[in-house]
Amino acid sequence: MLILISLGLTLGQSRATLPNLGYLHQVALEVTSAAKVKPGQSIVGTGPNTTGFAFRVPGATLNYYPAFWIRDAAMMLGADLVPKEELDGWIRIVARTQPGPAGMRLPHDMFVPGYSIPDHIAVNGDACWYPGAYADQGVGNYGLLPPADDAFYFVQMVHERYRLGKDSGFLKSMVHTAYGDASIQEVTERAFESIAVDTHSGLVLCDSVRTRVDWGFCDSIRKTGEVLMPSLMRWQAAGRLAELLAVSGDRKGSQRYRLIQRQIRSNLNTFATHLPRGEIVLSSATGVGRQDDIWASAFAVWLGVLPKRDELAVARHLLRMYRTGGIVSAGQIRQLPEGEYWSQASSAPDTYQNGGYWATPTGWFIAAINTASPRDAREIYSSFIADLKDHRNQGAPFEWTVPARNIRTNPQYGSSAGLVYVSLVQAGFKPEG
Repeated sequence: MLILISLGLTLGQSRATLPNLGYLHQVALEVTSAAKVKPGQSIVGTGPNTTGFAFRVPGATLNYYPAFWIRDAAMMLGADLVPKEELDGWIRIVARTQPGPAGMRLPHDMFVPGYSIPDHIAVNGDACWYPGAYADQGVGNYGLLPPADDAFYFVQMVHERYRLGKDSGFLKSMVHTAYGDASIQEVTERAFESIAVDTHSGLVLCDSVRTRVDWGFCDSIRKTGEVLMPSLMRWQAAGRLAELLAVSGDRKGSQRYRLIQRQIRSNLNTFATHLPRGEIVLSSATGVGRQDDIWASAFAVWLGVLPKRDELAVARHLLRMYRTGGIVSAGQIRQLPEGEYWSQASSAPDTYQNGGYWATPTGWFIAAINTASPRDAREIYSSFIADLKDHRNQGAPFEWTVPARNIRTNPQYGSSAGLVYVSLVQAGFKPEG
């Protein structure tokens, strides 16, 4: 019950059963387990894990992304794929990198705000603040500020640690940071506050001058203004913090985060365009990138953050686009409607985040479609499972694909199995039989 309530979902949202859910669970376990890097274990071409703790890289192809990505690791959480003891190490690895209130000034006018959470962490424990960074932080090609999502994924790690241990006292445990020792609660709350928001709306901002990636699965895309996906994540993280503080006895702090949730919820219509046929389009941003965001729309429905009437209207829009064709291929999802591309992107059309098909949002999308048409939701799921089985021996699940051109990139990708399974289970789907 804890997971579903904290996400905004309700226990009765979906009572549907799905065939092969046990098979998907097994694949998720295989892929995420193979992504584990134990202390002292080396990744070819990168070196040994000297953090002192086990962590998980984005997939079982260890040297494709040879570091501890905060968001990818968090996408493995919420079921039984990662044990509590390992999460203790994750939290400590991340906390060590958190800078103090002054932040960090870097070459090329790049700046890490105070109490930020890095994009990923190298095997030696060094923080990499920007996508594409390893030995250095780059030259600002991925924004002058770090991505706007990792702080919220760190909140998820802490919340998941509580879910597995049921020990609110761990929030008072002390951890090392770049500015001295602090409690896990302090580190987590400070991380939450490190992301710039509009004070009136509570929505996350991407400045047009001091730019940043809105979230890591759009790291090749430029957006400005208020941005949808990290605003949804902020709503989710605020709910998780409210729950954590409530169980630890901090009623006033819990209420503060519930107020933030209400503020965000009441302003999400900033992204909404109402169509005549009873549909709602949710745009990805209010400035550059003001385009129909398929993934974030599905995520919003899955979260249960929207009023029920709007939730159904968004689901109807997604359903119509699915039936029209072009946004789903082999159960994997494109970020934008067919034939559309991001207005500013470093990735070429029909590749990567600018037209590739991904399984990362498949669970959200199935749950969203199920709101409007369970038959179509089951059809998408069946297509995904069939493709997974057909190409498992070749390395499925992949990071992204273009099945029509037989393009399948980066095998054994964690979120393409782990997050799909977790999000379906959290939406209330059960194994058939």
